[in-house]
Amino acid sequence: MIAHGRPTLADPITSRDFGIDFYDGIAIGNTTQVGMGGAGAALVTGSAGSLLNPAAPAIRASTDHGRWEWDYHLDALTAKLSTDYDNNGVQTTGDGGASFLTFGLSIRAGKWGIAGTYTIEDAPLVGSSPLLDAQAVRGRFVVARWFAETDISLGFGVQQVAFDVNESERSLFSIAGTGAMIGATWVPNLQRFRIGASYETPILGAAVKTAGCDPMDCRGYILPGEVESSGRVIAGAAYRFGPTAWNQLVLGPFRDERAVTVAADVLVTDRTPNGYGLEAFGMQELQRSGRHVAVSVRGGVDYELEPGKLRLRAGSYWEPARFDDVSGRLHVTAGADLRVFSFHFFGPRRLRLSATGDVAARYRNIGISVGFWH
Repeated sequence: MIAHGRPTLADPITSRDFGIDFYDGIAIGNTTQVGMGGAGAALVTGSAGSLLNPAAPAIRASTDHGRWEWDYHLDALTAKLSTDYDNNGVQTTGDGGASFLTFGLSIRAGKWGIAGTYTIEDAPLVGSSPLLDAQAVRGRFVVARWFAETDISLGFGVQQVAFDVNESERSLFSIAGTGAMIGATWVPNLQRFRIGASYETPILGAAVKTAGCDPMDCRGYILPGEVESSGRVIAGAAYRFGPTAWNQLVLGPFRDERAVTVAADVLVTDRTPNGYGLEAFGMQELQRSGRHVAVSVRGGVDYELEPGKLRLRAGSYWEPARFDDVSGRLHVTAGADLRVFSFHFFGPRRLRLSATGDVAARYRNIGISVGFWH
């Protein structure tokens, strides 16, 4: 791996009075969300939906007639082909991107729903010598309730971020923090649209754990005083064009209709008052990150081309600038679902295989998924 250039507007680290800005401007989630340009606050339900909106687990699928139901997701994405995956202005050749894995389980019982999800991100810190590797694990647990009188699902939950930086598979430092989230989705009966919104509080990790070294000189590094994941707001809407109204229960275990669904989200991430980039830390430098509020507009379309067999999707989103003197970039996404076979397990099921792609300047992300066909 070769790094080209230094971080823009970077200064040497001389004290611990700085924090790492834990921020992802790219679309991370299941293949439906990524393939539709990262949009899904009002669209994606079940366990994958709780990655964006804690209200998602209590929303019934249109074929969900039972007193209870369960759902899961397992999605793997890799941006290893990227040359600047976090858009900090430092380009690389070789294995310079991040890998992502997200999985989760949700259960709906009556009007209540719960979900637990994990997202694991691994990334080498380009330009560090010896090479450092960072791993971030974001765990969420949410509880949601459906209110039939208003056709609204409300959810709340907690999330924890655990952040580790390793040198040659030895821990350099680790840090963790906890935050809260709330969300709502309006699913008006017999209508073709849905509206959703959520809010996540900031997460601040300030107790840095080291491997028995001096934080002012830990294997040659001055360690950060904190890691912060900024608060964010997501608002979105979705609309389905099809032969029947979207928001209703239908007969049978599956809803095989040729339909087109469009979705759009606006994601606003707060600034980080004392935030700096992680890759620059690996070079023992400070690159300002999160000085301004970041606004991302995302949208996409899903087309069920062969009812019950094949779905195609495409989308786009704007990744806003997070680092000083580095501009934002436009992403183009695409994806597909393919039904592979049917089986019975607590009722009739269809297994699907999914693939997705996300392309932008200096960024390439591909993903695969195994899950149920809904």
